[in-house]
Amino acid sequence: MESKNNKLIGKVNYFYIVKSLLIIFSLILLLVILFQLIDLYREPSFGEREVIESIIISLLITAILFISTLSLLTLKEFRTYIIRRNYPQEGNSYLTLTDIFENENRLTIINQILKNPGIHHNELLRNCDLQKGQLQWHLEVLLKNNIIKKEKYGQYTIYFPITISFDAEDYLANLLTKSKTTSKILRIIQENPGINPSEISHKLNLSRNSIKYHIDKLLEQHYIRLEKKGRVKELYLSYP
Repeated sequence: MESKNNKLIGKVNYFYIVKSLLIIFSLILLLVILFQLIDLYREPSFGEREVIESIIISLLITAILFISTLSLLTLKEFRTYIIRRNYPQEGNSYLTLTDIFENENRLTIINQILKNPGIHHNELLRNCDLQKGQLQWHLEVLLKNNIIKKEKYGQYTIYFPITISFDAEDYLANLLTKSKTTSKILRIIQENPGINPSEISHKLNLSRNSIKYHIDKLLEQHYIRLEKKGRVKELYLSYP
């Protein structure tokens, strides 16, 4: 059984790679054609510019539709994999797998997790535009049916498709170590709840503008939250 599931997972991952290559190839081809058309556009002898403008617009629309279609197929293939596999279900459920994939909210959640493996709870809540209770209920359905999985890393709960094998610690460590300064700031906030940007600037001996840039990134991704008390801005870790 495990061997069969591994083969299916490998097949799904293979489709992801093929699609990515197709998208990259399509974009390169589109850019080459556009540059050729722009060169012709600059030559008065070529003819009416309106014709070239129409061709360029048509190419852009075609490219957008093509890439959108590839993205939709990713969700469709994931659905096919989940329904066809033989995987134990946790507890009893009145919903069949087909029922689960017919709900628009659950499809939105699955699509977000497929596009952003390792997405954390607060970001998922914001992107799906659902109430906290609604999101939690749908997540429980998906978790119970082994469609997605969640992992804890410190204060964070992050979600992956069931086909992803790496763990939360590896993912977030890789994410944060892309910027050592961002990682240091996050650690300082974790160790000093309520610290303000000026104090962080002093600790790291960096300009306030530099600190603000990294704090804005952490706020945007909802790893931290900011509370204003008078003129003082206090920083805390976000709690999913």
